[in-house]
Amino acid sequence: MSARDDSPKDARANAGAEEVSFGYRRVSAPEKRRLVSGQFDPIARRYDLADALLSFGLHFHWKKWGIGRLALKEGEHVLDVCGGTGDLALLAAARVAPRGRAFVYDFNRPMMRAGRAKVKRSRFAGSVLFVEGDAESLSFPDAVFDAVTVGFGIRNLVHLDRGLSEMHRVLKPGGRIMILEFSFPVRAWFRRLYDVYSFRVMPLGARIICGTAGPFRYLAESIRVFDPPERLADRLKNAGFSDVRFRRLTEGIAVVYLARRR
Repeated sequence: MSARDDSPKDARANAGAEEVSFGYRRVSAPEKRRLVSGQFDPIARRYDLADALLSFGLHFHWKKWGIGRLALKEGEHVLDVCGGTGDLALLAAARVAPRGRAFVYDFNRPMMRAGRAKVKRSRFAGSVLFVEGDAESLSFPDAVFDAVTVGFGIRNLVHLDRGLSEMHRVLKPGGRIMILEFSFPVRAWFRRLYDVYSFRVMPLGARIICGTAGPFRYLAESIRVFDPPERLADRLKNAGFSDVRFRRLTEGIAVVYLARRR
């Protein structure tokens, strides 16, 4: 056997040794997957309330704006990856129901449990479905969705390029993708204000609302180590998407990415 040959056992060991970012820490890939899921367990029940209060309601505007850019039509099928409590799926369902469907795809059961309860109270209960699974290995056949959405979850993927390739795979030719993700403000004065809010005010508010500040500390750190918008746009192109563009919202603290499958 040549020196370059690896046994399956060695390959598994190398994969386990791979390090990725979890906020400011470097951890193994399996550890990041476990830690990310664990961030949502204690806050799932009050996640929507914390989201609304700590974003000053801005996240509603961002999500509506992003969904609006997809130009969804009645009868289309939408996959909301890392869909959590189903905000984007509900907005999509309002446009594609009654013949269309929106699928919430997530790997955290407490978040989906909270989402199911919310959807059940809405008028789109029959149009939003929940599927548990890994965003890097979507449990759907090729080319079945008209649109894919991701709301503030793309930076949590362990292998980002693998996840983007999967999203590309399940889209029909001409299908659209819309990603909403946090980013870092462009202006220096706003960055300083954002730092104070992210590392002092937001954790305190999260502790009061959810009883824990850890997940929101991770949120602040993960934003700062994640790809800038230009780099994520390049990743979308490398995954096979065309017509890739992005727009910064609210001084750059959120970014909407739009693209199509060729």
